[in-house]
Amino acid sequence: MASVRDAIVETDGEVRGLEFEGEDLDDERLGHVEFEDCTFRGCTFAGARFERPCFERCALEDCDLANLAGNTGFWRDTTVRDCRLTGADLHKSVLTRVRLSGCNLSYLGLAESKLERVELAGCDLHEAALSQLRIRGGLVLDGCDLTRAELFQTRLAGVDLTSCEIGGMRVSDTFRELRDAVVGIEQLPELAGLLGVRVR
Repeated sequence: MASVRDAIVETDGEVRGLEFEGEDLDDERLGHVEFEDCTFRGCTFAGARFERPCFERCALEDCDLANLAGNTGFWRDTTVRDCRLTGADLHKSVLTRVRLSGCNLSYLGLAESKLERVELAGCDLHEAALSQLRIRGGLVLDGCDLTRAELFQTRLAGVDLTSCEIGGMRVSDTFRELRDAVVGIEQLPELAGLLGVRVR
């Protein structure tokens, strides 16, 4: 099994159809890399630096991508499971048909990204930067923690938040981000908190 570094060099940054396990790429500068039909298990990319990374039809399982620099990337038909992306910078990326489950996404930087048919299940988005997202084809948030997440100018119309923790979400003074979002009755006190009123 080739290492990620060797595969990048040998393919000139176009890595296809390979599996990687237990790779350690802490703080590596990897440049522009396109991964297609690749699987990563237990790999560490903490602090790694990419230039417009591409993950297409890939699977990442139990990987550490904390503080990864991968802005303006392209993710399509990819699954990310039980991974850590704490503090990762993915702003201005494009995510299409991507599913993240059981991931720690706290402090994730995803602002100004385009999301199409993206699903997040059981993810921690505590204080994540989710401002100015452009959402198409629906966004699924199932059992996610959005405590103090920043959602300025991200329209959540039609997004079901009933299973999510929404306390302290940061939105604009007009609260237009939440217009037509779906919430549960038990979440009304949290919404009242955003409005600055108390429910008795």
